[in-house]
Amino acid sequence: MGSSIIFGDYEPEIVPEPWEEYQYRDLSRAYYTQSVSIKINGLFHCITALTSLELNKCYTDPVEKGEYTFTTPRNCYLSALTIYMDNKGRVIKGEKVLTRFRLKNNSGIHILDSSFKVKKNTERCVDKKELHNLVIKNKQITFRNGKIYLLKKYHEYIIQASICNRRTDVNYTNLKVTGNRDELNKKLSILGITAASVGFASGKAPVIADNAIKILGLALSTEPRFSLAEYTFPINGPVYLDEQTIIQEYKRENTNGYVSPQRFIKEYTEKRDVLKELEDYGLKLQ
Repeated sequence: MGSSIIFGDYEPEIVPEPWEEYQYRDLSRAYYTQSVSIKINGLFHCITALTSLELNKCYTDPVEKGEYTFTTPRNCYLSALTIYMDNKGRVIKGEKVLTRFRLKNNSGIHILDSSFKVKKNTERCVDKKELHNLVIKNKQITFRNGKIYLLKKYHEYIIQASICNRRTDVNYTNLKVTGNRDELNKKLSILGITAASVGFASGKAPVIADNAIKILGLALSTEPRFSLAEYTFPINGPVYLDEQTIIQEYKRENTNGYVSPQRFIKEYTEKRDVLKELEDYGLKLQ
């Protein structure tokens, strides 16, 4: 993979994302956690993986946006940013997988355009202690190519998981899927942790459907090799961190030939399942 860049030895540049060139863009963002098995120093460890999944749907015809029609293609960018954390609450790895695909209109419904090759690329974060400090203290992620990603809502979940893992020495996801919430709250209380501080509400966290799990695996993986039995052990999660999906709208102004940078227009939340949406489009393992 090559050596990581030492923080401070370079000047990060602002690299525009491909979806920023469109006049209109809709962004859907959701968060997930699961327990995964990865090899550390030659041994497999069960750790926490927290994913921020973003779906950017870009309008190829700017006129259509205001008409709420569905006749033109959509260029889509699915970004899966994952932070891996050990049972001591330390961030040990991070990466972002970007999947690009296109939707076409089929009798008024958007489906995957099979003539457009699905493309993937992975950006890996700087390593270990450096990454932990950047994420926990600075609320940002720095990639090895110098790009910087600022954390917002995602940071709250990372902090919750870090507190939970550090104070309990138990995988955050495993506690999320615990059925006996009263017993869990009792244990947390003994440790001086309030359930709210680590994002635990009454009732078991909702587990996503099997087909949706495969879609999430596709978003996280750089190859079509996702197998739940191999990828996660023990099989806990993925689960939603929040059933409410954040929806944001962006626009670029075009005035007398001057095109502005893409600007935020509005934000709202819906009980929308991004993974089910992707499944309905026909995005699947090849």
